Amino acid sequence: MYRTLAFINILLTLGLIVIGGLVSADFTGLECTSWPICYAVTVDKSSIYPILHRIFAGIIIVLNTFLFIKHPKEKSVRLGLFLLVLQSLLGGINFIYKLPTLVSVFHLILSFAYIAIFSQLFYPVVEKQDLHLKGYSPSAKDLVFIMLLIAFAQFFFGGIVHQTATKDVCGLGDNINILCQTTEGLSFWPSTVAAQIHSLHKYLGVLFLGFLLAFLFNIRKTILLLHGKAFKQFSLLTGGLVTLFLIHLFNAKRLFLLTDTTYFQVLHLLLAVLITLNLLFLFQWFKRFEDTYFGGYKHTVASDLLSLTKPRLGLLVVSTIVSGILLTGQYVDFFYLINALIFSILIVMSATTINCYMEIEVDSNMARTKDRALPAGRIKPIYAVIQGWLLFILGFSLTYVFVNKTTALLGALAFFSYLYVYTPMKRKSPAALFVGALPGAIPPVMGRTIVTGEIDGLAILLFGILFIWQIPHFMAISIYHKQDYAEGDIKVYPHYYSITKMKICIALWTLLLFLFSSAGYFFDLNSKNFYIASLVVNGVFFAQSLQSFFIHDEPSYVAWARQYFWGSIIYLPLLLSMMIFLS
Repeated sequence: MYRTLAFINILLTLGLIVIGGLVSADFTGLECTSWPICYAVTVDKSSIYPILHRIFAGIIIVLNTFLFIKHPKEKSVRLGLFLLVLQSLLGGINFIYKLPTLVSVFHLILSFAYIAIFSQLFYPVVEKQDLHLKGYSPSAKDLVFIMLLIAFAQFFFGGIVHQTATKDVCGLGDNINILCQTTEGLSFWPSTVAAQIHSLHKYLGVLFLGFLLAFLFNIRKTILLLHGKAFKQFSLLTGGLVTLFLIHLFNAKRLFLLTDTTYFQVLHLLLAVLITLNLLFLFQWFKRFEDTYFGGYKHTVASDLLSLTKPRLGLLVVSTIVSGILLTGQYVDFFYLINALIFSILIVMSATTINCYMEIEVDSNMARTKDRALPAGRIKPIYAVIQGWLLFILGFSLTYVFVNKTTALLGALAFFSYLYVYTPMKRKSPAALFVGALPGAIPPVMGRTIVTGEIDGLAILLFGILFIWQIPHFMAISIYHKQDYAEGDIKVYPHYYSITKMKICIALWTLLLFLFSSAGYFFDLNSKNFYIASLVVNGVFFAQSLQSFFIHDEPSYVAWARQYFWGSIIYLPLLLSMMIFLS
């Protein structure tokens, strides 16, 4: 029953994406002047798509709510419901405030993320067979991962092309060409930003084709090693990927005899979703195959070098940089912004890589980190040093030359303070927590300076919010990883403070966060709407910190610390989003 409803949910969401594509392509959303219900004056083509879009969205919300009531402990249901609420709020805010195209693109990406969450229930089950796997290449899995990254980039750039006049600037229909067709003729890199985005979307498609061909060449030996169910699963997934891409490549408009450009665009979008889902299933097949036959994930040099950069941490840091950029409310050249983010990512990756090198001994003593590339001995330490410093030199130099000096110096300050002050200090004193919060609070300031070139009042407010937020956040982590930190000889406050004192510290820091994040309104840094909304969000988060005082046994205390950690993970992006959209 659960799997059946989840499958229906996936189909409905695919339908929602298709209808949303029709709404966007025809700009029929303009016919609906109300939200969440579309009260159209007349029901015709101009209003039927927005009406259907909201009906589908409503059915999906009802279905997910039903699943949540029936299966409240299922992670996919809880996360799915959270994404639905976030997407609905984003849709409403987008309608009310007529937000930029990027918000609509993010709205689309959330729909795909929702499908991906429930698709986990249908990942292929790999059963043990008598296979001789000498010659198996785990690097094929890396190629699938790279194709996934390109596919997500295509969602982003393709979404911009689809939702704006960008789709018309390089020629359509029979004029489709790998080069951009402009009034000046064919061009590899046209002069306008709109045409450049369209061209980049095309070039990423060519890059995807290159990695697909490399993948097919790589698996030529692996596929000969398989038979039975494993062969059928792998052949189906690989064949499906190739088939979908060929349809995508060789003009789906002509293949399906669709003469209306609108429907071609929507088909283009649907095929992109299906290709990305196919890649997800293929990547999971590799992981489960390796778990079954090799007892765990088969690492490669490429995957280990990537793991040194700690992509998840990098994603969080980049999100705070983006928040600083969006809060400026100023026009920014699209490719200047993309380049600035890439250069900032290089600095973040450099710091995490060298940090892994500096903490080989610590990681080797902790259960949750001892299988990392360096402590496990899969990579020589010198490779981490070379990678780390190359990334820093490249990131700092490019930021200094092509962005601005202030942002580059802030990146360098975060880099050196994180590595050469915080990292050695955390093995000597729990006060390292406060030192480490300094580089952790710099990224949103960098986002601000990317646009303005200077540190102003709002930059200081962002720095303070991020600094204060980190203290109770990492205190909560140190509670449920107390033993791990002891094994790694890392000093944290739960080693020194009683349970009662830790509860008081977390509650006081959460209260300080409440007061500080709300104070911007009184200095004309935030709007009244944000101030009111922040009182609600801060009040809920502070109440969560006070729950600990009603807990009297250690297991429940540790469980509360985990809940507080997840609460803080939800709180920060929610607060920053409100600051962006309500200011």
